[in-house]
Amino acid sequence: MKTYQKLYQKLCSFDNLQIAYQKAKKGKLSPPSVAEFAEHWQYHLWKLHHELCNKTYQPQPLKIFILRDPKTRRICVSQFRDRIVHHALVNILQPIFEPRFIYDSHASRRGKGTFLALKRAAIFIRKVTRNGRLVKEAKNNNQVKGYALKCDIKRYFDNVDHKLLIGIISKRIKDQEVLWLITAILNNYNSGVSGKGMPLGNWTSQFFANIYLHELDHFVKHELKAKYYLRYVDDFVVFHQSKTALREYEPKIKEFLSSLRVELHSDKCKIIPLSSGINLLGFRIFYHHKLIRKRNLRTFRRKMILLFEDYGSEKVSVQQVFDIFNGWKGYALLGNSYTICQKQEEWITKELGRRTFPNPHKLL
Repeated sequence: MKTYQKLYQKLCSFDNLQIAYQKAKKGKLSPPSVAEFAEHWQYHLWKLHHELCNKTYQPQPLKIFILRDPKTRRICVSQFRDRIVHHALVNILQPIFEPRFIYDSHASRRGKGTFLALKRAAIFIRKVTRNGRLVKEAKNNNQVKGYALKCDIKRYFDNVDHKLLIGIISKRIKDQEVLWLITAILNNYNSGVSGKGMPLGNWTSQFFANIYLHELDHFVKHELKAKYYLRYVDDFVVFHQSKTALREYEPKIKEFLSSLRVELHSDKCKIIPLSSGINLLGFRIFYHHKLIRKRNLRTFRRKMILLFEDYGSEKVSVQQVFDIFNGWKGYALLGNSYTICQKQEEWITKELGRRTFPNPHKLL
């Protein structure tokens, strides 16, 4: 196994920090902290450079807020200068670990994402069902043969074990200064259990999540020999023609995850007939089509109602409302959602029409 040393100097270099700064600020110039940093960015980068080189760098406290969509989640956001350090670290580590990741790990990777994950799921369903072979006495053409083991890891980000994660990383990274920085970033988050957890919202957390669960990917693909497997963060699916085979996989996966000190969510780990549709990334996937989940639609409508209130108090414009709608629409149209999107657009137009301003120029 090839190992890597003397990476820290490259990580701390002004060139790397400048690249990291450009990535961290991309599309985020409006927040005051970003604008303040940008005003004298060279000075702030040189200061960060010296702190890293002298190992006096300390991450600042995380900003914490609660997100309900509808599941309640605690999102932790790092200060802007710390986000630059996160990008600088991943810039160095990504070329080392990325080539090791399996093709069907789809979260937080360039060239991957929701679209490809859904496309691959459809391909796997087609292969497992042998191009849509139907069960006996099928009532419709979605009642195809085959099954999926759909799983979710319970409170994954809060249960990642720091010692195990650093152990996995250190198999490749032998630079103690890089490991020191990783430890400092991990220790900046308090999950309530010492030595465990990563904050949702950090770029490093997303990257480390893939490193940690690459161990699971390797086990499923190379030990269990599961041919049709994909993962998106802590959600994963194994497709197979045989329900018996998936029943055999499940306890072995549970046992392996215990070695990573995480566990499956008991309510969200099920073997499902493909004829019933598989819930994945906000869609219910059938052989012939994908439907956006009702829960996803309800969440979208709740967000829009809050946005209507901001529009009514002149905090946002028509353009901003429709920018947010079009972003959701682009996602929704990954499924067979044209009619749903059309109805949502009509609803939004009607709601905005009910909230008029005395000054018509405020609408633009």
